[in-house]
Amino acid sequence: MVMPQSDQSDLDDRDEQSAHDSESSPQPATPKADADPDDRLSSEEAESADADTLEEPPPEPEEDLQAQLEEAEQRALRHQAELENSRKRMRREMEDQTRYAALPLMRDLLPALDNLRRAIESAEPTDANQGLLSGVQMVCEQLENVLAQHQCSQIEAEGTAFDPNLHEAVVQQPSSEYPPGTVIKEIQTGYQLLDRIVRPSQVMVAQLPEIPQDDDPNNQQEEDK
Repeated sequence: MVMPQSDQSDLDDRDEQSAHDSESSPQPATPKADADPDDRLSSEEAESADADTLEEPPPEPEEDLQAQLEEAEQRALRHQAELENSRKRMRREMEDQTRYAALPLMRDLLPALDNLRRAIESAEPTDANQGLLSGVQMVCEQLENVLAQHQCSQIEAEGTAFDPNLHEAVVQQPSSEYPPGTVIKEIQTGYQLLDRIVRPSQVMVAQLPEIPQDDDPNNQQEEDK
C-alpha cells in the first residue's frame, strides 16, 4: 500500500527530532580511577604541617623581652661588683703583706734586745768594764733606732690605764696611790708595728687596797652589837 506523501514527511520529521534529542542528551559519567597513593600522602603531610603550624606558641610579648633584658643587666652588674670587690680584697691583702712583712723578724729580734738591756742594767760600771758597757749600750740604741725606722715603736704602759689589747697583766698590786686598773710598772716592754701588736707589754696593774678587818665598818658594828 502506498502511503500518502504528507504522512511520509511527518515520519521523517519525527526521526530527525529523535536523533537530535539523543545527541543533545547528557552521556553518563564514567567512573574515575582511584587516586594516586602518593597524592594522598602529600595531602596528609600538608595537613600535618598545617596542624603543627597552628600548635606553635605565639612569640613572646615585648614586656617579657624587656624583663629578661633587665635581669641580664642586673646579673652583669652583680658579677662586675663581685669582681671589683675581689680585686680590692686582693690588693689590700698584698699591701698588708708588704707593710707587715718584717713583723716576724722584729718579733725574733726583741728577745736579743731584752737581753742587752738586762746586761746593761745588771752590769756595775767600773773603770775596767766602762768601755764594754758603753759598747753594749750603743748596740742596744742602734737596734732601737732600726726598729723605729721601720715604724716599730714601744707601747706606752706605765701610768696609763690597762688595755687588754696592748697590755698583759702579769701581777696585780694593791695600791692606794694609783686608781684601780692603772699600770704601776712595766715588767717587759711591748712593741707594735704600725697598728699591729708585735708583742704586748707585760705590766703590773693596781687594784683596790685590802681593808684591815679592824677598820672594816661592818666588823665594828658587829662588835658593838
